[in-house]
Amino acid sequence: MKKWKLWLIGIVNIVFFTRVVFSADGPITEYVIPTPSSNPVDIAADASDNIWFAEQNSNKLGRFAPSTQTFEEFEIPYKGSSPVGIAVDAGGFIWVALSRDNSIISFSPGEKKFKRYAIPTSDANPYGITAYEGGAIWFTERNSNKIGRLNSGDGAIAEYKIPTANSQPSGIAVSADGAVWFTESNGNKLGMLDPATGKIVEHDVPMLFSNPSDISIDKDGNIWFVELNGNKLGMFNVKFKKFNEAIIPKLATVPSGIAIDKRGSIWFTENRGNRIGVFDPMPATFTEYEIPTYKSLPLGIAVDSRGVVWFTETDRDANKLGRLDPSAVASPGSADAEAGGMGNLLRASRIMAALIIIMFTGFIVWYILRKKERKQE
Repeated sequence: MKKWKLWLIGIVNIVFFTRVVFSADGPITEYVIPTPSSNPVDIAADASDNIWFAEQNSNKLGRFAPSTQTFEEFEIPYKGSSPVGIAVDAGGFIWVALSRDNSIISFSPGEKKFKRYAIPTSDANPYGITAYEGGAIWFTERNSNKIGRLNSGDGAIAEYKIPTANSQPSGIAVSADGAVWFTESNGNKLGMLDPATGKIVEHDVPMLFSNPSDISIDKDGNIWFVELNGNKLGMFNVKFKKFNEAIIPKLATVPSGIAIDKRGSIWFTENRGNRIGVFDPMPATFTEYEIPTYKSLPLGIAVDSRGVVWFTETDRDANKLGRLDPSAVASPGSADAEAGGMGNLLRASRIMAALIIIMFTGFIVWYILRKKERKQE
């Protein structure tokens, strides 16, 4: 056998066995969306743990029932509307922001009917959306630099101008006391709207040009958000009016979606890192889970009532919903744990095993070549 063939076999063996050493049965399950290249973006779970998502390219509203593992898709009757943000209210109605149609729509799962609410400001480009008690639907208007409020009872829409010009509001959430919090992607600020007075207060995010985006609020009232450019998770303590930031271990992950479970763990999508991350605030540790599909471009994320994490894979070739069940994770070693302990120990063991495999394969190749040379002598 020629030398180059032996070396090629050796390299193949190294790659194969190293992949075996570093691979693990991950906790992520993926489900292919029926409509090809649908571009699923935002996602939400209803009270029955059905998963709803906006299909931006196919102009549809999608529903996935975990109990039967079946999809159902509903054609949005407003062509080219580009659905983006999605929320579920207490009554089970689905609310969607239609960026190109410049409207907010509701969908009744029981009647399977849509209802449209036109935004007063033209070309407002509604984006983030959330539902609050009393029938209030709050949303961001990226182009018009406003926060919108829709009264689901009479359909009336009120708008509030953001002080910072061209701030491009993005994510939005409402705290337990009714305060409306939102991120300003271009303004690099965190804003708070008091519904009682209509007054908006803004707080500068510490890192410049961090591009704050999606937002969520924990049980203690802390405001959490992702920093797309900063590669960080940001947290604002409302009581002390103080920011804290946690740097995501991997570089250039582009954190995009964020959701908080009942235990207070912060889940987020790594759009370019192709991982789902979770941050535990108490020991301040990260754990990251590789998504099986290569370059899936995860975006939206939600946690259902059982603590199962759901996310969208926006890439046209991926076109999937992902499911991650934390209870199925045997230990931090099942993922890429960035804190010490068992995660580091398992990672070190894998590296050592890989080095042994590489050395052993190299020795075999050397031995065969050396034996052949001796015969020729």
